[in-house]
Amino acid sequence: MDEGLELTLNDPWAVEFIPNENFVYRQSIPRDWIREEGTKRRWPNEASFVLKENELGLSVNWDKYISIKDNFLIIGLTQNTPGRFINPTAFKIFKFPVAFLRSIEEIKDVIHNPSYHGNPSPIGQPNNRAHSLVEYSDDDGFVRMNLSDYCNSNYIDCYCEFDVNSINEELEELRNRLNETPFHSL
Repeated sequence: MDEGLELTLNDPWAVEFIPNENFVYRQSIPRDWIREEGTKRRWPNEASFVLKENELGLSVNWDKYISIKDNFLIIGLTQNTPGRFINPTAFKIFKFPVAFLRSIEEIKDVIHNPSYHGNPSPIGQPNNRAHSLVEYSDDDGFVRMNLSDYCNSNYIDCYCEFDVNSINEELEELRNRLNETPFHSL
């Protein structure tokens, strides 16, 4: 088999440059909204943007290849470690201009990083052509604070209002079909 063809079959999506005019979406779980002393906490707060151990960057989705609705569908088609489907109603999504992210000195870049697991993809690991990374190492919290501040200062433009319950029927149908998700071709 031709080596070039084999690479294409194993990973059908080329990595592309993300223009500054585009946006990326970040999902967040509203945790600790009310503090013990009863006061409201900023949300999303800097904890929403912590890199997990061994992560190369903050996981986001590029708006060129995904809608808000499909962001929630991908969340709902993903399984957690115990093997249960994640509840998308537990999440909120925020939109960031790529130009803003690249303007933060400590951010190395915003890169396209499609997530392809095969065709069909394994149950609980949907393919995601929109997957991208915001690359940074944030030992002092500067980037996380900037991302949280941006959301709080630009909430009307940044928060992606969506009725997650509107996708319940479609999500259930996709889960019942297991691997046959529409994300094979995204």
